[in-house]
Amino acid sequence: MIARVLTASLLFCAAAVMATAQTAPPPGWKNAPPESFKANGQITGAAGGAASQIDIHIERYSTDAEHTAMVDVLKSGGNDGFLAALKKAPTIGSVKIGTRSVNVRWARANPGPSDSRRIVVVTDGPVFFAGAGAVDAKPTAGYDMAVVEFTVDSVGLGSGTMAPAARVKPGGPIGVQLDDYSGKRITLATVSRNLTK
Repeated sequence: MIARVLTASLLFCAAAVMATAQTAPPPGWKNAPPESFKANGQITGAAGGAASQIDIHIERYSTDAEHTAMVDVLKSGGNDGFLAALKKAPTIGSVKIGTRSVNVRWARANPGPSDSRRIVVVTDGPVFFAGAGAVDAKPTAGYDMAVVEFTVDSVGLGSGTMAPAARVKPGGPIGVQLDDYSGKRITLATVSRNLTK
């Protein structure tokens, strides 16, 4: 799901997203950046499950020029080029779990049906490595970003998923896909927009 969301957001939905000005919400829209969300994240595995609160802050959404630059790098530069470009992009927010806070460098909000929004953010570092403490855990090197995707309604309530440690790689039907370290997404069972910015 995250792979489809990320690649669709960066590649296939570019024209649709760019047609919607990110500095001005749709007519009648009450929510605009800066804005913050709280999400209840849940993940399960062979050793059990875990739950945590995830705080997402978006100071502003990526401009059309920033979006286009990231699309071009993703198509031509692979994971290394994408990550290098990501780290050079301005910090526009943060994702926090517990005491760990990671910078958001790319964020877009796509209008959806019934005044909903689908929001995707990409960080410049992993949030955490699920399963990295196992005896047979694979190396964590190369999983240098996190991707959060969620949909919220006009009230600011919704749900989504998160890849807490990921990388892009060749493959899939459009040539680029997201590889999550754990192979499992965190379920964001509930997402709510903070009432105060």
